Amino acid sequence: MNTLNKTLFIITVALAGIILTTSCSKEQATDKKGKGGKKPVAVKTGDISPSQKGSLIATRKGQHVTLNWQIEAGDAKIVKINISRSATGKVANHKAVAALKPDATNYDDCLPDENAYWYWIKAATADGKFLEIGPARVDIDKAGAANYAKLEDTYKISIIRTDDLATLKWDFPENEYVGITIIRAPRPVTGPFNKTGKNGKTTAVIKTLAGKSQYTDALPDANSDYWYWFRITLKTGTIIDRGPIKAGYARQ
Repeated sequence: MNTLNKTLFIITVALAGIILTTSCSKEQATDKKGKGGKKPVAVKTGDISPSQKGSLIATRKGQHVTLNWQIEAGDAKIVKINISRSATGKVANHKAVAALKPDATNYDDCLPDENAYWYWIKAATADGKFLEIGPARVDIDKAGAANYAKLEDTYKISIIRTDDLATLKWDFPENEYVGITIIRAPRPVTGPFNKTGKNGKTTAVIKTLAGKSQYTDALPDANSDYWYWFRITLKTGTIIDRGPIKAGYARQ
């Protein structure tokens, strides 16, 4: 084989190798992403051991969603499991759904409407770190929400104010409550339970275990409007948020 033929042969083999490598890379990328399939559930760790991992499956049947998960925490001790969901798929818009015992592996959620939702599981460990699994998505209910019943509607609340005081009355279903937290703000803020404090955001009003009671709240400014939120936690771990509810003057 002369020199020219040898050179052409070497170039041809090199090009074939490049094409083959590129093709394999594309196939691997396609396999990882899952063409036409569901996006894999992501696992996020808060500075915990790489050996810790988990999985989350969300299954929808009309208004109800069943969540099943597995957590491999290694040597870490799980002390609490929190569930949150979002109608947008963004963590910033998530809503607390339940606070469960550390050995929980499943939960049944009741959705407010037929829209798609995303779920996260966050397992907190004794050393202050965490393992977050998600999001896992459930599709829209194509049958619609004609027969959906809103759980929040059974938790009755009324708030009447004067210039200086707001009287809060609530009458919740007979149940065992592990916490009822009430907060207020001078405007209907987003995500009120994410932060409480000053700076015109939210202010803690009272914490109670009474499912039926009332409370008189002293208002800081007679010329300002006020809105209230209730976070209701059941013994089952279910978290129900009610609000914003504006404190209105009694009708004459």
